Amino acid sequence: MRKVLQAFKDNPERGLLSFLYGVGLALLVLNLLFLVKALIIGNLVPILPVIVGVLTTVGLLFLVRAEWQAREEDKREHRRISRVTHQLSNPLKSLQLDLAELMKDANQFPAEARLKLKHMETKTTVLLDNIRDVFLMLQAHTDTISGEHRTYNLCTLTATAVKNFQPQAKARNVELIYTSHCQDAPVKLDRSLFLLALTHLLENATTYTMKPGLVNVGVIKSNKQTRIVVQDRGIGISSSDELILWQPFARGDRATEYDPDGIGVGLTLAHRIAREFGGKLTWSRRQPGTGTEFEISLPLTGN
Repeated sequence: MRKVLQAFKDNPERGLLSFLYGVGLALLVLNLLFLVKALIIGNLVPILPVIVGVLTTVGLLFLVRAEWQAREEDKREHRRISRVTHQLSNPLKSLQLDLAELMKDANQFPAEARLKLKHMETKTTVLLDNIRDVFLMLQAHTDTISGEHRTYNLCTLTATAVKNFQPQAKARNVELIYTSHCQDAPVKLDRSLFLLALTHLLENATTYTMKPGLVNVGVIKSNKQTRIVVQDRGIGISSSDELILWQPFARGDRATEYDPDGIGVGLTLAHRIAREFGGKLTWSRRQPGTGTEFEISLPLTGN
């Protein structure tokens, strides 16, 4: 019994499918026994409902088995994608390290060569980030993408993310202002994935904000949840773009104009990460011509 309970704990979905399959087999055996008994004693009255029960149970077994096989195929597909991602990332990471070594001695190169090296380094980083995001997004279709959830202070984590992003915001001629309305907001989450989701929101905000621009980030704690609000002063989201906002690989009408390297997975990934933490990512249109507001809401630990 202990092994069964542990199996449910380790993999609830697989445990549920196994349970349903076992129940289906038990019902099938019982229905067959009733059918055999009815035939032996010559009482044909209950045969029709028993036959219906047998057919229903067989149908349930087929459905459970088909679902099981589909999930196993999803896992195999995920392993294949993981392998391809690994094969793509490794050479690029080696190239990134080589470029970093060259950049250390860049002063001895002509100015044009230094610019090209810097451009190559930037494009390599963008490509690696895109590969990571696509892999995580595909993984989210078949499995959870977060690791162990631990309790963190969301106020501190948000401040860290904003501080780490400040150089990128400055390079884009955008002032990033952080305001915290709390000191301690305990939330259970995967730290690296939360930082990734918030970074995607900051990237969006600073990319689409009119330059020179201003982006506000605030943390607001209530009784049961903590909200992280990112306000930009950008081009906003058109009515036609609303329909595809959370769809992977979907990009707005003017997205390429502002971000030619984007592939349309940042918001989708951030949306799914927030859901894995028991929260949600929402957006609202600010006043016309004043940008967009995105909000991550996460439940406080104990709620």
